[in-house]
Amino acid sequence: MSALTTSRPRLRGITWVVVHQHRRILTTAAVLLAVAAAVTAGLRIAYGTSSYDDTGGGLFTRFAYQGGLAAVADFLTNAALLLPLLVAAVVAGPVIGRELESGTYKLAWSQSVPPVRWLAAKVAVPAVAVAVTTVGLTVLFRILSGPVAWDHRLGWHERQVFLVLGPTLLAYGLLAVAVGVLAGLLVRRTLVAMSVAGLVTGTVMILMSALWTRLWAPDVATGRDPDSVRFSAGDLVVDSGLLTASGERLPDSVCVTPRPACFTEHDVVGRWQEYHPDAHLWPLQLVETGIVLAVAAAVAYAAFRVFRRRHA
Repeated sequence: MSALTTSRPRLRGITWVVVHQHRRILTTAAVLLAVAAAVTAGLRIAYGTSSYDDTGGGLFTRFAYQGGLAAVADFLTNAALLLPLLVAAVVAGPVIGRELESGTYKLAWSQSVPPVRWLAAKVAVPAVAVAVTTVGLTVLFRILSGPVAWDHRLGWHERQVFLVLGPTLLAYGLLAVAVGVLAGLLVRRTLVAMSVAGLVTGTVMILMSALWTRLWAPDVATGRDPDSVRFSAGDLVVDSGLLTASGERLPDSVCVTPRPACFTEHDVVGRWQEYHPDAHLWPLQLVETGIVLAVAAAVAYAAFRVFRRRHA
């Protein structure tokens, strides 16, 4: 019983120390998120109570507020795209690498804090901060999504918008934490660890951005016009080409110019198109989230194995 009662305050103590050590970074993130929330709430309320026409003049018109909402939404999507890179760099450098490089971790271990518990606190604090930040960004963007639906830059099929619409951004944030921890443990040099963690996280994001449209089977549409296929503005086109009378699919590169003669030569009677409709948003989100979380779990496991091997 005594061992149990003494271990709990110790865990709270090392967690508090980690929070205190990185209070500036955490405070800055909290302030930026609070400012974004205040601006979003103000514009959203103003948009809801402003005039439907553009006769009021100045900034006090519904259309003007709509433009402001679109600008804030665009900022949030770009921030979401960069967030995992920043998280990986911060965790690898200031949180892990700097302590190992300077040797200050020995002070915590000398205070009867087990090494594994020290690492667990180093992982838990940024993980919670990332969870709060990413969920906050997602909620804020969803508050804005209705009034800015007209902006083609903010369609769900834009990669940065897709990330912030659901749990995928949270998964990448947790992956960034895991990669940062592993990079910090392996490199043990602040600046180098930050570079390695950012590079690895960015590489994973680039690879997934090239594959994400294939994570769920797309729908197929065909049309009798060889030059076009009708589809909704909200659809994400994956691939398209020419369709022959026998049903064979040909790539567009088969007929570049002159098109009419080429169509006749290859018996082209229409077009085919693979696309994701709006209904595929959540399947794509959940599949990608599951893949990224699995990778994050594997990286976190590897980090703890490396740590135990070196500091058991």
